[in-house]
Amino acid sequence: MANPFHSSSWFQVARLRPRLKGHVRVRRHRYRGQVWYVIDDGASGKAHRFPKGAYELAGRLDGTTTVEALWELLVERLGEDAPSQDDVIAALGQLHAADLLASDTLPDTGEAYERLKKERRQRWLQNLKSPMSVRINLVDPDRFLTRHMNLVAPLFSVAGVFLWLCVVVPALLLVGTHWNAMTGNLADRVLAADNLLLIALIYPLVKCIHELGHGFAAKNFGREVREMGVMLLILVPVPYVDASHVSILANKWQRALVGAAGMIAEVFIAALATFAWVLMEPGLARAIAFNIMLIAGVSTVLVNGNPFLRFDGYYILSDLIEIPNLGSRANRFWAHLVDKYIFRTPGVLPFDATPGEKRWFLFFAPAALIARMTMLIAIALFVAQKYFVVGVLIALWSLWSGLGLPVWKMFAHVLSSPQLHGNRKRAVRITLGVVGALLLALFAVPLPLHVNAQGIVWLPEEAHVRAGADGVITRLAASDGTPVKKGALLMQAENPVLEAEVEQIRWRLRELEAEADAELAGDLVKRQISQDAWREYSRRLVVQEQRLGDLGLTAGTDGTFILTQAPAQDLPGRYVQKGTLLGYVTPGYAAVARVVVPQDDIELVRARLRGVRFWLGSEPGKSWDGNIARAIPGGTFELPSEALSTTHGGSIPTDPGDEKGLTALNRVFLFDVSLPQQLRDARFGTRVHVRLQLGWEPVGWQFMRRLRQLFLTQFND
Repeated sequence: MANPFHSSSWFQVARLRPRLKGHVRVRRHRYRGQVWYVIDDGASGKAHRFPKGAYELAGRLDGTTTVEALWELLVERLGEDAPSQDDVIAALGQLHAADLLASDTLPDTGEAYERLKKERRQRWLQNLKSPMSVRINLVDPDRFLTRHMNLVAPLFSVAGVFLWLCVVVPALLLVGTHWNAMTGNLADRVLAADNLLLIALIYPLVKCIHELGHGFAAKNFGREVREMGVMLLILVPVPYVDASHVSILANKWQRALVGAAGMIAEVFIAALATFAWVLMEPGLARAIAFNIMLIAGVSTVLVNGNPFLRFDGYYILSDLIEIPNLGSRANRFWAHLVDKYIFRTPGVLPFDATPGEKRWFLFFAPAALIARMTMLIAIALFVAQKYFVVGVLIALWSLWSGLGLPVWKMFAHVLSSPQLHGNRKRAVRITLGVVGALLLALFAVPLPLHVNAQGIVWLPEEAHVRAGADGVITRLAASDGTPVKKGALLMQAENPVLEAEVEQIRWRLRELEAEADAELAGDLVKRQISQDAWREYSRRLVVQEQRLGDLGLTAGTDGTFILTQAPAQDLPGRYVQKGTLLGYVTPGYAAVARVVVPQDDIELVRARLRGVRFWLGSEPGKSWDGNIARAIPGGTFELPSEALSTTHGGSIPTDPGDEKGLTALNRVFLFDVSLPQQLRDARFGTRVHVRLQLGWEPVGWQFMRRLRQLFLTQFND
């Protein structure tokens, strides 16, 4: 059996006398108690991490000693801990691939050119894999940062921290004080056309300050910043700087501070904008301050501060927990687990990580995938609302890069990886079995299907006191808060115009009756005409007298009379239109809840409703079964209560132009759900959460239906 300490390829490198290039610098780092050596390539700005054993070799590459002599020296010094010949070959290959080695031979210009092409190709491939964060390098900012560093240096001190706290903490208190004014009608204010133009102008400027924060922080710790350009973030041009040189810093807190410097600068700018917003009067300047607060405050938390996205929060987390390349190593660890424990691939080497690192890998890889896909799909849906084709393309690309490409690589690994040569059939069977089981779970295994809706505890229609006709209220026959009987007069109104019309019709009827009597022995044709006209005016009189009678508002049920429009003393003399809600006669018990169902779900509810279950907002821990007592015919845009709109915590978007918040953006359908006897004491207007149970259906078909509804909605618009 061959000695694993030796390699059959050793003869190819044994006589070489390589050396590290002169511009290379070495730093000693400690990660989770282990010593590592980071080789800094000053020319490219890249850093390469080596364990102690590999550095024992790399540190002795002086161009005068052969590789074989160096290896024998390591064997003599380290014994069993010395690297094998394969380890030496791998380390030399890594150094060569990083272009860190030099020799006495003439440089291979062809190889250097190929390296350059490969690096450019990898950059473009990275842009294609991340279509919403394409980077375009423009300038070298190092000279600018060095020239102005003396102006910024005082901020990286205890005094700078004190200044930051003195500005940010009071600003946070002001935000809490003015929270309602800042967030009221937020969506309408942000998405207005003129405000979107302001955001487009302000966003790059704020992000430029963010990136300069990274650059100055890197310069503060003696590192160079050689790349600055534009990143097309969700198709929006945003400045960026490449501060990857700071990875050579041995102090993790310094590396984390460089990563957080951009967010620190943005929060400082947002705090200054908060003071300006509070002090200014409404106008353009105040709108600019508000947008700076929005951009520098919200985006820095949701995007830059998110540790699951490859932005500042990710690198800060990696530095603080001392796990470089956290995302890529987590993905490789999961692939290692599959090969070792599921495919049972023979000869799988132990994964090079500590137990603490492995626990991080187990959590981080799936969490990052879920967070990334959630954000990408949310962005795609947001863009699709205005630019449908662009949003769909972003969604498809996101699904391909986030799910399709990893699945493609997995199948390629299963079908062609040399590592699986000995157990490829098992790997293929397991992979196909998992895919088949997943498809069955999605499209064959039925799961509960339901539609969630909201409503309010509703008064019966006969309890609503509405004006029966246009008129002026003359008196209140019942006091506010007093019990009344069904049919009792509540208030009286008058309409002089209507009364005059009724009196005019009565006089006309007398005239027609007299004319008919005059022709009793005369012209029979004229008598018939007068009688026909009399009957027409009689019908008109009935209608107008009924309208006149509707001016007296009566109770439709027994209960307590409650006014809603104005204080009782202000109602007499007030003009009201027909249908105006003036009050209620509360029956003393709750019988139904009025539920709002969106238009997208109405056909499904009508065709497949199997049951109703609901929860009261005042008693979230209890639920009850109910049934549909009444379906209001046709759809409507008017909500039964503003509590059901998104601006008041509900689920129905409303028209921004409606000050009352009762006009839905899309058509809705109303249902009355009967309440059980034990809820007869529920307060009217209480929010009700309803689950309309629609039977069972596989989750895949449920998802396909929602996707189809989304497409139809966008195309219909």
